[in-house]
Amino acid sequence: MMQILSIFVLWSALIWTNPYHHLLFWNIELGQGHLVVSKTVYSLAFNIICYLILAVSVFYLFVYLRRVRPELRKPGIWLVLCGCIPAATEVAKSAYSGFTPWLLPISVYCGFLGMTMLWIVIRYRMFSVVPLARNVVVETMEEGILIVNHRGSVIDSNAYVESLFADSGQGSIAGQPIDKLLANWPEWLRVCKHMETSDIEIDAQVNGESRVYSVKVYPLASRGGPAQGTVSVLFDITDKQRQMEQIVQLNQLKDHLFAIVSHDIRNPLAVQASLIEVLEADKTMFNRNHQEVIDALSGQIQNTFAMIENLLEWFRSQKEGMLLQPERLRLSDVVEEVCRTLRIKGEAKQIAIPIEIDGDIAVYADREAVNLIVRNLLTNAIKFSERGGKVAVSAETKAGQVIVSVSDNGVGMEEDRVRELFDPLRLVSTTGTAGERGTGLGLQVCQQFVRMSGGQIWVESVPRQKTVFYFSLRAADSERDNDESIAY
Repeated sequence: MMQILSIFVLWSALIWTNPYHHLLFWNIELGQGHLVVSKTVYSLAFNIICYLILAVSVFYLFVYLRRVRPELRKPGIWLVLCGCIPAATEVAKSAYSGFTPWLLPISVYCGFLGMTMLWIVIRYRMFSVVPLARNVVVETMEEGILIVNHRGSVIDSNAYVESLFADSGQGSIAGQPIDKLLANWPEWLRVCKHMETSDIEIDAQVNGESRVYSVKVYPLASRGGPAQGTVSVLFDITDKQRQMEQIVQLNQLKDHLFAIVSHDIRNPLAVQASLIEVLEADKTMFNRNHQEVIDALSGQIQNTFAMIENLLEWFRSQKEGMLLQPERLRLSDVVEEVCRTLRIKGEAKQIAIPIEIDGDIAVYADREAVNLIVRNLLTNAIKFSERGGKVAVSAETKAGQVIVSVSDNGVGMEEDRVRELFDPLRLVSTTGTAGERGTGLGLQVCQQFVRMSGGQIWVESVPRQKTVFYFSLRAADSERDNDESIAY
């Protein structure tokens, strides 16, 4: 820039000293009441270069005006045209000296054009609305803005950012070098110096309080041009960080609670459930009153144990990194295994549980997951069936999937209840036909493990007639590599 200015300074010096060397004008004389200047080749060449520079500048101004907002485009074009008229008159005077008498009152013409340009600026508020809007938006926004040029100096910022440096006694940070300003944050300083895109976190003391900020840095560059600086946008994430720390603490507490429940509560209940099954198997040895006590005690222990099991399985399904070990399973074997564990519960309500599954049907899934899904669905079916009812389990293969259904002829469900059944925000425990209670987590656990196994679960129900739960699993492929494991 200084080199370009020096050319014009030199040219002005040549004009002032022309009477001594006559390099620019051969002669200056008075003709017909006005000055007639005889220019040399050097003067004409320099004038042509200046006119070309002016033409190129006007061209790029018009290119810029094509991209501005429509309400500013028209007045902007008029401003450029008015600004070009004095230059055009100078070109006309240089090209044809006959225009000179008409161009003598050039100051009057320029004054008129200046008034016209001023009227356009005032009429359209071109240099007042946008700066005012910028000040209001930037100064009131809840994020910090720091703009740095390519030389490493601050050229603009808002009050939010200036408060960040208030404790350092910097005062106004406009014009400050970032080497000193950002010395406490070397990564931020490096990104601004290299004009790179980055997202970093910084710690700062603001008004004596520790704060954490997320800083997003973006280079400032025109389309296809080199970067001219950077703009840094600061977000206060202190509260978010504190919430994350609280979440970590809560997760640690949850893990501790899970360990307590799984070890100190579940294990004794499992022992009680096993003992009560032994008593139920031999309850004919007791009198009628004792048999009723055993039945009541068995119901309570089994319900409590089922609730604990569902709670633990749901917790496991929510934990990150849970690993399923899918393998080829004969579905009828898994279902029969579950039915054996629920035999006493079904016999207590005189409910038949026929298994209508072809022995050749096999699935590719985790054994424990399938066992859990079938056990929960069968438990629900028994829970909501009347004494002497029927619960059936069937399966069919369709398009590479095995569709398993668990049906009952119990109380059924209304349509509204069916829609809410798998909503995790609506955990509602419904009392069974014999007063059985639960946590409402059983179906949530089923849904989670079905999805993790690559299937879907859905339900059909008719109030006071029947309910059928369906879920799908991948059909087993004899050529599949059964060593595969699935992590969630």
